[in-house]
Amino acid sequence: MNNLNIPTTTPRTLKENVIQILRQSIIDGSLPSGAELNQVQIAERLGVSRGPVREALGILEQEGLVQSTPYKSVIVTPLTRRYVDELYSVRVALESLALERAIDRLQPEDLEELNGIVETMGIAAHEHDSDRLAITDLEFHEYIVRLADHELVLKLWKQIEVGVQRCLHTQHEIYTFLDEVVGTHPTLVTAMADRDKAAAKQILYDHIYESASHIVGYWPMPQSEGEVENADADVANNNSTLANKDA
Repeated sequence: MNNLNIPTTTPRTLKENVIQILRQSIIDGSLPSGAELNQVQIAERLGVSRGPVREALGILEQEGLVQSTPYKSVIVTPLTRRYVDELYSVRVALESLALERAIDRLQPEDLEELNGIVETMGIAAHEHDSDRLAITDLEFHEYIVRLADHELVLKLWKQIEVGVQRCLHTQHEIYTFLDEVVGTHPTLVTAMADRDKAAAKQILYDHIYESASHIVGYWPMPQSEGEVENADADVANNNSTLANKDA
């Protein structure tokens, strides 16, 4: 199969290049959920040896973006209901704790920064720039997590960041009007400015779970392990057919 939908790279800092290219391709959907990743094909496409590809896939597996199958192949981790539920339950726990601590440390310049990010989100939505919107959306939440000044919370949040990025890109594909993505971000900043922890945490909770419900409710995905296995079999069959055609 010679139609891998990923860009090319040059042979410098090979592992980092390969990791970044594959990671971004998974996040933005160029490499779709359940797609099989053939090391030989990837290496040929990127103009590198199989070593950096193998190492990159190992890192991406640690990040939860790819997984090994019982047949020793590597696939893009399926975007299942369970995956989204687990990811967002951890996200809301971490960000709720961070938000409470962030409010205690909030300074006028922090409010100015958060309002600036929200304004940038609005501009990106108005210009239908979903990539920029996804970046600034995540930037808003990371700012709050960093403001909490809690090293372990930040470390754990960074571990799920790529999964959240992937879901954000998926979520933004669902909305008819990207202005909806801006949503309650301005209201959350207002509650933080008022030092109203209860209101702020409720707004954050509703915002995160609304995002999760949009993905689960409107994006086609397997609901069970059995459906994932069937999807994997379909991917394998498709790849086999394409390989036979290439031959």
